[in-house]
Amino acid sequence: MKNIPCKWQGSWLVLLVCALLLTGCARTSPVSYYQLSAQEAARNAPATEAGRMVLGIGPVRLPEYLDRPQIVARLSANRLQLADSHRWAEPLSENIPRVVGENLSAMLGTERILLHPWPTSRATDYQLLVEVLHFENESDGAARLVALWSVKGKDGAIVLPERRSSLLVPARNQDQEGQVGALNVALGSLCREIAQELRPLLGNL
Repeated sequence: MKNIPCKWQGSWLVLLVCALLLTGCARTSPVSYYQLSAQEAARNAPATEAGRMVLGIGPVRLPEYLDRPQIVARLSANRLQLADSHRWAEPLSENIPRVVGENLSAMLGTERILLHPWPTSRATDYQLLVEVLHFENESDGAARLVALWSVKGKDGAIVLPERRSSLLVPARNQDQEGQVGALNVALGSLCREIAQELRPLLGNL
């Protein structure tokens, strides 16, 4: 068998490299999906005198960098990392308000929770407004949640002026599930702060 000319050897080498590159691109990592959930302690909370209160949740505003399926980690003050193989199962703009509603429903003992936007025919006793400034894991896995929130009354007037809540929760495990769990705990702690401020208003109903 005759030797293959050098020029053809070069062509075969290029084709072989291209084939290897294409094979590598095809072997992508599987994607894992995560979701925030209501706190177990909140689900088991006893009913209170707030049972007849109608509480509106939202709007809940998020910064644009969190409005994406990839889970975001903060490596430094000016550097973020997006995990393509670890994603939210639904937009945070939908997941966070629902979990806040579930937590507050249990903590305040009311099932009358409305998520923004609710029908104009439905009236609320109080409306919770939330602006999330930070909701991501730090470089060590700890969950950081910073949010501004206030509460409006039935007539639209502010009854609880804007508060700033800043929470830092260490992750029990350094894997992604452990870090999402820390974010979940931070969100539950925010709900407890809000519930504590709302309770004194219940006598006005």
